[in-house]
Amino acid sequence: MNHREISNFLDHINRYTEQEIIANMSDIKEYFRWIPWRFIKEYLEKILKTVDKSKILYELFKNEKKFSWWGKKLDFSERLKFGLEIEVVDIPLDEIRCIFRTNSIMPIMNILEIPIEISNAIIQNSDFKKKNEFNKWIFSSESQMYSSEASTPILQNTLFDLNQIVAICTLYKALNARLNGGTALHINVGVDYLECNEKAIENLLKIWGECEELLFKMANPEGEEIRVEARTMATPIKENIQNFFEEDGSVTLNTEGDMEKFLYQIQARNRMYYVVSQSGFGPENDVEYDLHYAKTDEEIFDIYHRYNTEMKKRPNEDDKVRWTSINFNHMKWNSDNPGRIEIRIFNSSLEPEIIFQDLLLVGKMFEVSLKNAKNPNYKKDAFERLFLHDVTEADKVNHLLDLLFDESKQKEIFKRRWNSVRQKRCYQQYRSGKDTFER
Repeated sequence: MNHREISNFLDHINRYTEQEIIANMSDIKEYFRWIPWRFIKEYLEKILKTVDKSKILYELFKNEKKFSWWGKKLDFSERLKFGLEIEVVDIPLDEIRCIFRTNSIMPIMNILEIPIEISNAIIQNSDFKKKNEFNKWIFSSESQMYSSEASTPILQNTLFDLNQIVAICTLYKALNARLNGGTALHINVGVDYLECNEKAIENLLKIWGECEELLFKMANPEGEEIRVEARTMATPIKENIQNFFEEDGSVTLNTEGDMEKFLYQIQARNRMYYVVSQSGFGPENDVEYDLHYAKTDEEIFDIYHRYNTEMKKRPNEDDKVRWTSINFNHMKWNSDNPGRIEIRIFNSSLEPEIIFQDLLLVGKMFEVSLKNAKNPNYKKDAFERLFLHDVTEADKVNHLLDLLFDESKQKEIFKRRWNSVRQKRCYQQYRSGKDTFER
């Protein structure tokens, strides 16, 4: 049936028998891809008056791709804790909530052949509002009416945790979730892995400052350009990092004031007009006006301090400082809960292999940063080569991959990613600071 015929069929669904409805379920599911959730919900309620729910669910999901167990841990320490935010569109939060709360989720997962222990780990530990609970799967929506995101609990590099991610990808694809130019994959790494070692933070910053443009090019599968919204939602900060090391030379994070200064220098300094203009503090906190007339870096930092003080009074406001390629805004150094560092450069994906490649890239950056901080001889030569600037872009890529990976197969994944987009003009807007390789 074409769309008009299906629409007529659904509008007069009470005229048809269970067998007739089931016989047309594949066409109905295809139609559901193109209509708003409020209509889907209305039609399903009518269908349920004639057809048993278990039969409907089976017909809707029987031909979807089934769960396939991921069988190998990733090549970094289990001690590194991480979390993901997987953004999708065309599946509103109301739909996800309804599926969970009407007890449809377990039958759907069974049809998709998701192992019962994985299903239980997700279903029994899920919520629908972000409340800084990191032991649950959180399904939420920040902006678009028909968008949602799945935020993982704190996970580790174990097969059980990795396969929870596989299960969510399987479920989202079966629910017709899609990706677009605004959907991102954010990877968060627990700061406790870095053992309060400031040298490890320095190493991470130096790698990022040398190779940010290349990391943007390696962030997605072969041939896939970075999403359009990354320029504002994952703003490059290489220039800030370079200026930080030229002026300060080292990271100090002993006090709350040190942390505030660090965030200003790394993430806010070259974006203050954007950050402040988006705050909406109003005339009584006219930081935007004062910023216009500020002449020295001390004056600008004082304005950032005022901005930061006001933001603490508004815990539910979205602090735009965090919208950078790598984000330290959630880090709480030297505390019982040291927080997390967020990597924001990746496009969203529902392919577990792609997500795990992205996670591998991040995990190896953190691993190398810590190991070299604890033992300066660890990959010393590779670190030194990374800071050579009289090299081509291809040389720079090789130096970065030699530093991060020992296996040639792993290096090839990211070299192919880079090579497939390296000449795309869109990446010119992600250049910042001084060039670190020849062009």
